[in-house]
Amino acid sequence: MKRVIAVLGLGLVSCTALADCQPLLSELAKPFAAKTTLNTELSTCKVWPYAPEKTIAVLMLEAKEQAEPDFTDYDVAVYVVDSQSGKVLASKYHSRAIMDDAIYTSSVSIDTARYQLSPELRAFGVRFNHRGSSSVNPINIERLNLYTLQEQQLSLVLNNLTMNEYSGEWDGQCAGDFVLTNRALALGKQVHNGFQDLQIQTLATHKGASKKGADCVENSKVVAKTRVELKFDGKAYPVAQDKLLDHRF
Repeated sequence: MKRVIAVLGLGLVSCTALADCQPLLSELAKPFAAKTTLNTELSTCKVWPYAPEKTIAVLMLEAKEQAEPDFTDYDVAVYVVDSQSGKVLASKYHSRAIMDDAIYTSSVSIDTARYQLSPELRAFGVRFNHRGSSSVNPINIERLNLYTLQEQQLSLVLNNLTMNEYSGEWDGQCAGDFVLTNRALALGKQVHNGFQDLQIQTLATHKGASKKGADCVENSKVVAKTRVELKFDGKAYPVAQDKLLDHRF
C-alpha cells in the first residue's frame, strides 16, 4: 500500500553538507511517530552527486504494533529533499515493506551509480542487506530497488533485484558447501517504452571445504554464468520474485 506523505515546512532542517543525517531523518519521521519508531541504525541519507542540490533519504520505520511475535515489520519511506532547506521535493512510502525474522535487515545504503535510464532521467538505488542468524547455515542477501524522480513524483521502477547472495551449510569447523551469486547491472543498448534496457550479468560459484588429515582444504568452481536483459514495460522492469525474503514493496 502507498500513501501520500505530508510535505514538511520549508526551513525545518538545515541540510548544509549533511555531515550528520540524524536531524533530517528525525524530522522526516515525525509524521509517523504515532504508529512507528525510526530505526536510526538502518535509516540513512546522502547528497545526490548527480544533483547536489538534492538529498536522498531512506527511513526504516518499525511498526509499534507488530503483527506477529518474534518478527519485525518495517515501513520504508524514501525521500528526495532540498539539500539546503530540507523541504521535501518527492517521496514514496512503502507500508509493511519488509518483515524480519531469522533473516534480518543488517544495513541499508543509497546507490548513486550512473543509472541513466534515458537522456533526461537518471535513477538512484537503495540497497537492502539481509543476514541470517544461524552460524552453521549462513546466509547473506543484498537486494536493489531503483527509483526515478519525475515531476515531483518518485516511482519504484526496479523492485527487489537480488544483486548478491551467499548461502550454505558447514559443520562449524571445516566441512561445508556454499553457493555465492554475484550480479552486475549495466545499461543495455535497446530502448523499450522510453527507458534503456537493463543488462544483468550473473556469476554463480560453488565453494566447498573438507578435512584432509589435519588440513582444511577449500575448493571453488564457477557453476553458472548468464546474461539477461530486463525491458521496461511502461511502469517497471519486471523481476521474478522469490519467497526467501518477505518483501512487499
